[in-house]
Amino acid sequence: MMQIDDSFEVAAPRTEVFRMLTSFEQFPEFMTGVESVFAETKERLRWRVAIAGVPETFYAVITEYEQDERIAWTSVDATTMAWSVQLAELDPRTTCVTVHVNWSPRGEESAPDARELDELTVRCDFQRFRQLVEGLPAAAA
Repeated sequence: MMQIDDSFEVAAPRTEVFRMLTSFEQFPEFMTGVESVFAETKERLRWRVAIAGVPETFYAVITEYEQDERIAWTSVDATTMAWSVQLAELDPRTTCVTVHVNWSPRGEESAPDARELDELTVRCDFQRFRQLVEGLPAAAA
């Protein structure tokens, strides 16, 4: 199991950061191994991934949603992943993002092109997210 707690600043208003966090279809632009995320309902997400030890498709539910402040989701099996993101306005153009991630691949046989995730990879994903929100070109993966 991998657990990551991180905070970073984004040079964008809190509402814009929250909008990007809830635009799940854009997650493949910054998250390693994520091929697509589709919001089936307001609470249920279908993830397609190429990550070692994770089923190719799995489902997650949004467990917390506070407009412009907090969002959290967890896999339906309650073991694959859980994310929570808290936003704090530092000034009208700067947001502090606090992320808590639990990630637990099952060690199943994975597709040949599946990627391993580690803490450094996920932290790089956070920086790609920051760059995307700030409108900077994303760094090469």
